[in-house]
Amino acid sequence: MCAYSEIYVDDIVETQGDVFLLIREELPGVDEKWFIERYMHSNIRRLLDHANPKFAGMPAPELILYFIEEECGNEYKRGDAWWGFLPRWVGEVYAFYQWKYDTPSSQIIEMLPLSEMEIMFPTLHQAGLDTAVDKIHEVMLRQQN
Repeated sequence: MCAYSEIYVDDIVETQGDVFLLIREELPGVDEKWFIERYMHSNIRRLLDHANPKFAGMPAPELILYFIEEECGNEYKRGDAWWGFLPRWVGEVYAFYQWKYDTPSSQIIEMLPLSEMEIMFPTLHQAGLDTAVDKIHEVMLRQQN
């Protein structure tokens, strides 16, 4: 059921958490929610859904710059930062959910919008990644029925 070999999952999950947190340093003034939404729909993220080795091993700062250059034409929306470590948690949850349930990242951001992730954060961020993803999946299954 998992999207790709378990060998890559830790690196991809950690890097995506770093990407979502480090954008405020790499792109001062970026609208972080805009960035996350655009990233989750990007070709790079689609390739990571299959553990493409070029991107699976790329450090977060390089991945951010590559994304902006290749997918945004060096343009990005300016706006607000998101609070605290919420972006890191969202990045890790989205990446782990994508792997565990073999769901395209572009669908995950639609099924689990940032506004809902913000609501779930206080309750689930200390539960552990596997537990948080399973609880989120249970909620999503109930909503579908």
